[in-house]
Amino acid sequence: MALLNPPDILPEAMRFLVRALVALPKAEAEREELLSLVAPRGLTEAMDLVVTGAADPSDADPDDLRAGGSIIAGASLDALRMLGMVEQSGNRIQLASAEAERWKNPAAVTPRSMFQVLVDRLVQMIDSDASSGVGDFVQALVLLHVAEEPLRPFDRFESSATSRAGRSFAIRQEQVLGSDRKGWPIPNREQWLSFRRWASYLGLARAVGSSGLIPDASEALAYRLPALAPGDYDVRDFAARCASAVPFLNGGDLQFGLDSQHEGDHAILSGGLTVSLLQLEAHGFLTLERRSDAGGRTLRLQPDGSADRVVTTVVWEKTRIRGDL
Repeated sequence: MALLNPPDILPEAMRFLVRALVALPKAEAEREELLSLVAPRGLTEAMDLVVTGAADPSDADPDDLRAGGSIIAGASLDALRMLGMVEQSGNRIQLASAEAERWKNPAAVTPRSMFQVLVDRLVQMIDSDASSGVGDFVQALVLLHVAEEPLRPFDRFESSATSRAGRSFAIRQEQVLGSDRKGWPIPNREQWLSFRRWASYLGLARAVGSSGLIPDASEALAYRLPALAPGDYDVRDFAARCASAVPFLNGGDLQFGLDSQHEGDHAILSGGLTVSLLQLEAHGFLTLERRSDAGGRTLRLQPDGSADRVVTTVVWEKTRIRGDL
């Protein structure tokens, strides 16, 4: 099982499952009992009728009938187990001790707290080499973040004959990885939709419009960066801190050698890190300054360099509450 496959995994369904567990004695339950709390049979049957358009379950084509709610709940529960947030013994599901300590009551399981835990779990899996379930997700993030023109959204998976302002992620993968889809982290539209959902939920990319996605890890960085004392930081040091907090950014362990652009003394930061830093600046976390002609980093939004900005110093403006973006 991987984070993007099956595509029925929903972060919010995972949150509802955690809320249900927290509300139960000892934060544990039989698997079927837990699933029924989140996807009751009556609701599942009602959703089946919506999906198939049948007036009665017996009228639906068996090939079309889908227990959408139960499928989503089951896949989302398996994702919680993959990420180590729940433990399963036989058919019994129990909330992991770290999560049980964090969440004392159901109301505490907010979207914000779920986002924070999921980001931490993702990075822990990467750091511990237990990344088989998230490897495709991370590789797709790298491809997104190092693409040129970071403000031009990827708004579809397949290529299109019609002229559109956005671009295709399938073409992006073919350009970098070749035409064999078996080597692509996202081989089909269903997994692209799942990737878009996960990347934006975790603050590792930003959804644009109804279907677009651009690289922007500012939300994850605002949470994952350690509490820094207000002051001046060399841009190279600050970029290294960003790579430590979110390992697929420039200089991180997961860049796969795709960020080696240099022009003169200035390394060119990836489009994703450029957008992330500019977004952090816009929200008052930091100020980007050029104080000398050497040792800087270039922020690049356009391939022709027309919007380049050279930065040597990052001024961390103030200590912020984690996740205060």
